[in-house]
Amino acid sequence: MFNDDVERIREALSPLCEPLHDVFTWADQQRRTALPEFDGVARYRWHATHTVRAFAHLRLSRLCIDPWSLAGNHARNGELWLTDGNYRVRLLHAVRDADVPPAGSNAARQAYYRNVPLFTLPQQRLVGPPDDRLLFVWRIDPKTHVPVFRVVRPIGNWRWGDHAETDIDFILPETAEDLAALEFEPSDEGMELDIPNEDELEGGMGDAGGSAG
Repeated sequence: MFNDDVERIREALSPLCEPLHDVFTWADQQRRTALPEFDGVARYRWHATHTVRAFAHLRLSRLCIDPWSLAGNHARNGELWLTDGNYRVRLLHAVRDADVPPAGSNAARQAYYRNVPLFTLPQQRLVGPPDDRLLFVWRIDPKTHVPVFRVVRPIGNWRWGDHAETDIDFILPETAEDLAALEFEPSDEGMELDIPNEDELEGGMGDAGGSAG
């Protein structure tokens, strides 16, 4: 069952590899051209993040990445969501590769984090098409300006400073070919990610900071 689920996720995400990397590379270039004063200034990092996300949303709205399309309400604090009809992706920003923002106290966000674990026995799995809810935790490398997307499939909620409850965790390759070659090793213990303290993320638990999306 795990291998079947992984293959479905791999196939679903393949169309996103090149476009997302291209879009966020372009969006970061636009931000640095428009707001060079914000480079390397921690107190304005939230503004730079929102600007990159806005440019990315604009570019994605003009692209056709079949079967993926934009979802959510971007006017609501700049959130950036994608869906292909079966899978939902929420893009959240983090400062470091290992950072994965927890759900916090918002009930809807907590529900989003509660996927049925891939390791659940087949008879316990949901019947019907997949409805996986994924997180793409993104950041722009400050030295290379290359976007990095950490794909996380949450299966529970956690608090600031705790380990994330996930059963899928990998860096999205830049090409579909590299994603097809990526190997996944199942573990019934789940995966542990480094979760920063609240004050390590831009803006803390509020959506105005690094975890907005």
